[in-house]
Amino acid sequence: MIRSLRLVWTHRPSRAVALTFSLVSLFIGSWFARIPEVQAALGLSEAALGLVLLGMPLGTLAVMPLTGWLVPRWGAGPVTFAAGLVQGVPFLFLPLATSALSLAGVLVAAGAFNGTLNVAMNARANAVEEGRDVSILSTCHGFFSVGGMVGAGVGSGAAALSLPFGWHFALLVAGAAAVVLLHRGALVGGPTRRQPGPVVAVPPPALAGLAALLFCVLLAEGAVSNWSAVYLRTGLGASAGIAGLGYAAFSGAMALGRLHGDRLLDRFATRRVVQTGAAGAALGLGGGVLLAHPAAGIAAFFVQGLGFAVLVPVLFRAAARTPGLAPGTSIAAVASAGYVGLFTGPPLLGFVADTLSLSWAMAVVAALAGLVALGAGPVLGRAAASPSDPSPPTDAAAT
Repeated sequence: MIRSLRLVWTHRPSRAVALTFSLVSLFIGSWFARIPEVQAALGLSEAALGLVLLGMPLGTLAVMPLTGWLVPRWGAGPVTFAAGLVQGVPFLFLPLATSALSLAGVLVAAGAFNGTLNVAMNARANAVEEGRDVSILSTCHGFFSVGGMVGAGVGSGAAALSLPFGWHFALLVAGAAAVVLLHRGALVGGPTRRQPGPVVAVPPPALAGLAALLFCVLLAEGAVSNWSAVYLRTGLGASAGIAGLGYAAFSGAMALGRLHGDRLLDRFATRRVVQTGAAGAALGLGGGVLLAHPAAGIAAFFVQGLGFAVLVPVLFRAAARTPGLAPGTSIAAVASAGYVGLFTGPPLLGFVADTLSLSWAMAVVAALAGLVALGAGPVLGRAAASPSDPSPPTDAAAT
């Protein structure tokens, strides 16, 4: 882990894109921590809040395919810089959100900024990797995980101090903008190859397997974030204080695994790392369901976090290096499929839990991890066997 962090931190373009990853989740984590206050201030029921919270994933999902057109034309670095500079601006309008509809509008805008930056920064990280011939994408996603934890802490602290939403997010926007401006040259520097691409990026046949895998992975991740506490509390009888530890264990393991991931991926075949991780997650979750004890459930979520840690970075990298497609276009296409899974997973599992039980819902997540383990071999094997694109990488990084 120390080696991976040093490789990223001592190389300015790598550090710039890794910090961008952390800033994205810093805003999200801060927002998540303050949702209860917004709910109370607007007098929203749980059902109404659930509908309003769909605004952010809807905004993200709506803009991602279009970002696949934008990034190849302007370059991943410039789009990352521009979107990173203003990513938190929608949150400045939270004090003006006086109804469920206006709050949903703020969240749709925030989701759109988030979706644009997600595609652009992953394409930029891929370009930096290719420019250096050094793996950094997993570490960048590790920065994302750490940023989310820090953001949740900042948001909780702001709530404890009763800091108004406007001041809270104004400070975050100013701080994030300062970080991005300080790294402007590192984000936009280096040769940029602009090329045409489709206006709306949908997964072509060459990306179908990667899109299907990412759909399963993000559906399973969304299930943990939305249902882990409910499963531990209602399904296994954990106390309120213990129930939240499931997602904490998952997030901590995810960050730990991602910060070690680049070194593992450099030493072992990518598809073997993915298969082993997904299989471990399936066995861990399955074991936790069978043991049916809060401690086993928390341990199972920790194992899932470790097993899933490198899956998203690997699938984005494989998409970015698909021959004949611009990295921004291919990442946007695959990410769109993944976000459909993230978006539809929680309600689907809610239906399973309501029809059968929460344990069966978690068993579905374990089964999805098993499907990823089975499918990763042939899908990533085909990706590795594809002929290389002779053209230089889009938006290659300065060294």
